[in-house]
Amino acid sequence: MKVYVAMLFAFLVTACGGSAPRQQTNTTNTEKQELSTATAESAFQGSTGTLNLVFDAQGNWTRLSAKGTAGLADDSPASRESALMIASLRAKRTLAEFLSSQVKSETTVRRIAKTYARKFQSAEQQSEEATADSEAASNPDDEKRGAKSEQVHRVASVLVERINESSAAILKGVQVSYRSFEGGRVVVEVSASRQSIAVSRQVSRAMSGSL
Repeated sequence: MKVYVAMLFAFLVTACGGSAPRQQTNTTNTEKQELSTATAESAFQGSTGTLNLVFDAQGNWTRLSAKGTAGLADDSPASRESALMIASLRAKRTLAEFLSSQVKSETTVRRIAKTYARKFQSAEQQSEEATADSEAASNPDDEKRGAKSEQVHRVASVLVERINESSAAILKGVQVSYRSFEGGRVVVEVSASRQSIAVSRQVSRAMSGSL
């Protein structure tokens, strides 16, 4: 009987002692899942306006958008319609300018890399520091830091290449996502996403089938 009680006590102690690391693993997995679904945004100034690029940690672009403005000559419907058209064209020109030349520049790659490191690698570092002991945290590994720098540049280059390869589809998938009348001017935002590209392709197929 005493042997049985001793074995039962030892089992309970082992079970209690093994429960803590399992909770830490679940927390780490949750942080990784949140990081994989997070997005970052970079802004690029062009000759006709600012383009905003949203992308994820895997180097996939999720949205491109640009805004255009135009002044109102008066408050008539014709003036509003004309201003909306001009603002839309300016926004589309900003997007087209970025896709045709700016996206291929080294400046774009560096800016994306900087945004990536600030958004994603800083989050990874905080997660690592939360689970590391104080001695490990006080001795940064230069080799690991160099590997992370290479990863940042690689992801930025892959992202730029993916945007460049999808440029024609992006332009076809552009849609007006926002417009407003602010004082004496009109503001129009155009954007493209993977969803808008899919819709554009569906419309194109439907029109081709009806001809």
